[in-house]
Amino acid sequence: MYDLFILGQLMDHSMTGYALRKAFSSVVGNEMTISFGSLYPLLDKLAKSGEITLTFEETDNKRPQKVATITKIGQDRFMELALEEVPVNKQTQLTFQMKLNFLHLLNQTQQVKVLKDFQASTLDHLKKLEELRLFLKNNHHMIQADIDDALLLKELQIARTKTQYDWVTALLKRVIKGD
Repeated sequence: MYDLFILGQLMDHSMTGYALRKAFSSVVGNEMTISFGSLYPLLDKLAKSGEITLTFEETDNKRPQKVATITKIGQDRFMELALEEVPVNKQTQLTFQMKLNFLHLLNQTQQVKVLKDFQASTLDHLKKLEELRLFLKNNHHMIQADIDDALLLKELQIARTKTQYDWVTALLKRVIKGD
């Protein structure tokens, strides 16, 4: 998942590790960050695989900075990652957020594929939330107060997921129309 983000960011221009970390926070929000302890080994791994090059460049303060630049191998790998199926796990939503952040790098057919995948994933999640709501309503192992609170939370989760589904559906229509 982090590979997708780093390669996608580098598709537009070369960046330092610090700039990549700031970009990550701006895309996914401040509640989730990538530590330098994770980022720099990942950059080294991508460099060893030939997906990026790392060079040191002088800065205004005469302190060299490591700058990452994507290679042709990295561009191909980005496209592969951007178009592959997203597994259902705790990173599903984040992975789709990253893919959406890079829609501008994809052609219309590729954008439609990513958006249809996101739409289907969202619809599947919505169905599972509805099933959980029904299960809670009929749960005889919980006290009613706990059921009521859990149902309130499910209501919020369903509303968020419906909003997301409506949003991706509208975006998909715009992309198909070519707007």
